[in-house]
Amino acid sequence: MAAVTLKEGETFDSAAVYKQVVSYLPAYARPRFLRVQPSLEMTGTFKMKKVKLVEDGFNPALISDPLYFLDPDQKTYVPLTEEIHGAIAAGKMKL
Repeated sequence: MAAVTLKEGETFDSAAVYKQVVSYLPAYARPRFLRVQPSLEMTGTFKMKKVKLVEDGFNPALISDPLYFLDPDQKTYVPLTEEIHGAIAAGKMKL
């Protein structure tokens, strides 16, 4: 999973992000999940707070931020729904 923030006024373009990820990262390094956050929490020494992100995982029921799933069939990042999350958790959808 990768947590990202957008520049002010920008919108998330899933097809463009997919194209960039596929162009520059090998298959094993591509983030399967993206979490778009308004801002990243920092410590007093400007390190990112990652523990909460790890604890949250990729369950859309627990996270209010937009979540996306890398769908190689559609060649884009698709919004992660409860249905997709359930299929992944049950092993019905391949990562």
